[in-house]
Amino acid sequence: YSALGAYAANLAFGVEVAAAFSASVVACIMSHPGDVLLTASYKSKENGAGGFFATVSNIYDRGGFKAFFRGLNARFIHVGFIITSQLVIYDQIKQALGLAASG
Repeated sequence: YSALGAYAANLAFGVEVAAAFSASVVACIMSHPGDVLLTASYKSKENGAGGFFATVSNIYDRGGFKAFFRGLNARFIHVGFIITSQLVIYDQIKQALGLAASG
């Protein structure tokens, strides 16, 4: 690692960004269906329609399992960028304070 010299710092930063981006992708995929349900339940309450199971049924009827992931591309761009940035900034601050880098 020490033989890499200046390249090692760039490589370490690249790995840091790649790890943060991977974590943000997983976070987006895991949290998106819940946000779809939350948004749909707010809309159904405004219309005076059913509860949780009625909301799930309505979403599923509109497009099957895929309907829970509708809009995921926009979420990757918006939330993915925010999470990646937060994780990279967090790691950079830790290193600036002399603490060990994450991972």
